[in-house]
Amino acid sequence: MWQYSSKELVDGIDGPVDMNYLIGTPADHGVKELQSGVSYEAHVSDIGWQTFVQNGEIAGTTGQNKGIEALKMQLNDVDGGIEYRAHVRDIGWQDYVSNGQQAGTTGQAKPIEAVSIRLTGKAEEQYDIYYRVHSSDFGWLGWAKNGEDAGTQGYAKKVEAIQVQLVEKGGEAPGETSNAFKMKETEVQYQAHVSDIGWQNIVTNGALAGTTGQNKGIEALKLQLSNARNGGIEYRAHVRDIGWQDYVSNGQQAGTTGQAKPIEAVSIRLTGKAEEQYDIYYRVHSSDFGWLGWAKNGEDAGTQGYAKKAEAIEICLVKKGDSAPGSTEKAFLKNN
Repeated sequence: MWQYSSKELVDGIDGPVDMNYLIGTPADHGVKELQSGVSYEAHVSDIGWQTFVQNGEIAGTTGQNKGIEALKMQLNDVDGGIEYRAHVRDIGWQDYVSNGQQAGTTGQAKPIEAVSIRLTGKAEEQYDIYYRVHSSDFGWLGWAKNGEDAGTQGYAKKVEAIQVQLVEKGGEAPGETSNAFKMKETEVQYQAHVSDIGWQNIVTNGALAGTTGQNKGIEALKLQLSNARNGGIEYRAHVRDIGWQDYVSNGQQAGTTGQAKPIEAVSIRLTGKAEEQYDIYYRVHSSDFGWLGWAKNGEDAGTQGYAKKAEAIEICLVKKGDSAPGSTEKAFLKNN
């Protein structure tokens, strides 16, 4: 006995159906008809593509520790379209795809961690689309709808199962809508290349990078945001004998290595959604001057024209409009 599964057209049935042929015994064949509404199928680790399900049924697995790696969705006998995107481990949010196209990846062992789904055209006018995911360790989360995010971000928890359902516009949700999406707070991560030491380990959110009391200058920096949605970080360095460099971003190197040219000042700013949600504060420990005040959001911090190297730096994110971490006096000293 063997099984063959495909989607075909069958006389007397409108639209494609999933056909499961059991060749051998018993002799009867099972046919699953596509119903009006939404249908979707999941590519699951160690399993591959499952048979499509529809209208609130579960795609994926629970209790098997297997992640969904890709999804396809479509509307059946509904005017309009459906768009969806996936947040994939090590990749982040992908662009929206639509109407049966693949979201996620296959063959890369990268599970989906969150999804966003929305309707287009007449479907958007007539229906709300609800969806929820079963996330590893968290279990079933709440129902999201109409483009909201569902799942997790920043926790490295895979989506193991998903349900998707159409509801008449303004109708009642299929279940609890709280806690549909869990996201870790955005953090700033930074790393310093120090003279006679090299690259130090990455530190986060206000920790000290560099050294104090050792007379060693920071020569290069790399900065990035973690758990940031649609936002980034840009930064530049004022380097001895070079001056202000151009801004770099998101993990790129500012400054130099192998040239014994210390950084003397920095400027850091956020972009995208991060800029709307946070202020970024930073201060430097400058040789002979010690710790200077906190600068923020693209202001200069450090010294210029004194030939004083930046020996250490602290950087932190603060909710937009909240108080500075400390004094903002004399963050930047310039000798004309």
